[in-house]
Amino acid sequence: MEAGHQPLLGAPKRTSSSCKILYIFLSLAAIVSLTVIVAPHLINTTGPSNLSDSVQARLCHPAHDRESCLSMVYEAVAAKGAKQLNDVDLLRSFLEKSALLVKEALKVAHSVNSRINDRTEQAALVDCVELMDLSIDRLTDTVAVLGTRTSRSPADAHSWLSSILTNHVTCLDGLNGSARAAMEDKLQGLIARAKTSLAMLTAISSSKEDALRPLDGKFPSWVTKNDRKLLQSLPRNIKANVVVAKDGSGNYQTVQEAVNSAPDKGKSRYVIYVKKGTYKENVEVGKKKMNVMLVGDGMDSTIITGSLNVVDGSTTFKSATVGKHLNTSQHNWSLIDPNGERAQAQPWVLAVKT
Repeated sequence: MEAGHQPLLGAPKRTSSSCKILYIFLSLAAIVSLTVIVAPHLINTTGPSNLSDSVQARLCHPAHDRESCLSMVYEAVAAKGAKQLNDVDLLRSFLEKSALLVKEALKVAHSVNSRINDRTEQAALVDCVELMDLSIDRLTDTVAVLGTRTSRSPADAHSWLSSILTNHVTCLDGLNGSARAAMEDKLQGLIARAKTSLAMLTAISSSKEDALRPLDGKFPSWVTKNDRKLLQSLPRNIKANVVVAKDGSGNYQTVQEAVNSAPDKGKSRYVIYVKKGTYKENVEVGKKKMNVMLVGDGMDSTIITGSLNVVDGSTTFKSATVGKHLNTSQHNWSLIDPNGERAQAQPWVLAVKT
């Protein structure tokens, strides 16, 4: 009898085990279904917030327009993945995307210029094309220098990114009418990206404390030993590569000729000594003329004066007496007077292009 009842006693145990398995399966299915339904909403609503607590908040902390910065950095993180890139590489990726957007704006500028007939608007667009072309070069330079991560990298990158922002603003300021209407949205976007890139650089730069420290009459850390020696020397004691003199006693009689004589992409300082006299010319220092330094005999002695102006039809960008097509921020043009004292608004005394 006991043997005959064994199967009857074992059946309820098998049924109980099957119910447990079925319960677990249904529970897992419910959890998976809930995840599929809820996850997209969580990603859309909390994804940026979670990133903001880490990558975005850190990189956009110095930004003036934090909302714009947060949005653009989140876009960059989403495109590359926060776990795949460190802060420097994320900035480099951001700048590479900026270069593509500048190229798109460049195409639009060419297209608009071919459709309009107003000479003033066309001249402004030509300036924009030149400025955007320079900006593309500087974005490329910045991506490269950030990859080297030397002690000078942050200073160079900051200088170049500042110039890119200036280029975009200068371009937009010069536009009017239909040209402005066609270009403004793209330029405003580029301006916002340039500001964000500067904020990101400031956040990750190891030298930001040095950059913000008052100079107290000293040179910034990024000024090299040789440059400090040049800047501390009296103009008459600096050995010039070429001399400009109106009376023909030098190598050239115009400043432009001397600038043109400088080697393209020179590695060392090319010093141009401009002797006493008034030079009526508009000097353009092209983007390939690097490390050019102008030295004169003083405020009342060496004078470079141009006559181009907006009233006569020139654009603001082209009316500069000494056109610095160098795409660096102003602190890379160092000025001194004949007594060796640094000045702030005397470009006829000494200008250094890096």
